[in-house]
Amino acid sequence: MDLHKIARVTRLNKLSKGRMLLIAAAVTWSTLNCSLDNCMAAAAADAMARGESAVLSTMDKMRLGGIPYRNSAGQVVISGSMSDRDYLLTGCGPQAQIAYDIARASEPAITMDMLEIADELGTSMEGLEYSVKTASSIKSKIERKTDTAIRQGKLPKSDVEYVQETGDLIRYTQIVPHDRMAAMTSKTIALLKAKGYVLEKVDNKYLNPNGRYKAIHLDIANAQGVHFEMQIHSRQTLAANRATHAMYEEWRRPETPAERKEQLYRDIRSIYAAVPQPKGIMAVKNYSRI
Repeated sequence: MDLHKIARVTRLNKLSKGRMLLIAAAVTWSTLNCSLDNCMAAAAADAMARGESAVLSTMDKMRLGGIPYRNSAGQVVISGSMSDRDYLLTGCGPQAQIAYDIARASEPAITMDMLEIADELGTSMEGLEYSVKTASSIKSKIERKTDTAIRQGKLPKSDVEYVQETGDLIRYTQIVPHDRMAAMTSKTIALLKAKGYVLEKVDNKYLNPNGRYKAIHLDIANAQGVHFEMQIHSRQTLAANRATHAMYEEWRRPETPAERKEQLYRDIRSIYAAVPQPKGIMAVKNYSRI
């Protein structure tokens, strides 16, 4: 059975035929997922026993390739493809690499389900090629957290601990109509649960009156315990996100002076504040399973 061919049976448009093919492919992926996870666990254990070079060789081969998807610009992108160019956690131990690669290998099956949900709701996914966090982005996050711990006089965690606690190794951005954001969030959660996913957290950024950023974030886990994030945006909030991205990157750098951070925070917040509040959004309550 050619898994690459199965993976390529996806939604490239909104036609009913495309939806039927997507559902068929998702069912096929679901039947493969359990055995795939068993294979991943066995491969990881075997690679660990044979040393770091074996880990990198074995784990990289576990990723079967991403899922093709036609984005809002009409371009066909491959899910997680940015990580295919940037997947080595240079300077980190083999256990950190394994934790990352298990997430990378799990992404295609999860993406199939997320695309089926989007298709059922009539929504779309944005930036699907970034559905797997790149190794360089993870390394930057580890460095920032290590620097913060040291400045606070704390002992930094190990690289594998930082990787394992990163809830957005796999992440999605679902685009919904602005005034239907609340309703679409509820429907998305219902469909996730129907597929056997566990809702770990709901973070409605609109409930924080002093927050710099607006969207709804869902933290989710599959049956095998792989965690991922879904951000629910509208075209308006996504535009604000893009307009403030460079400011946010500067704001979160440890070396950015405190006074400059305060100004950046105010500037980012003002851009989001210019976006009208979606109808009923305050009724979406925060939730944490823990």
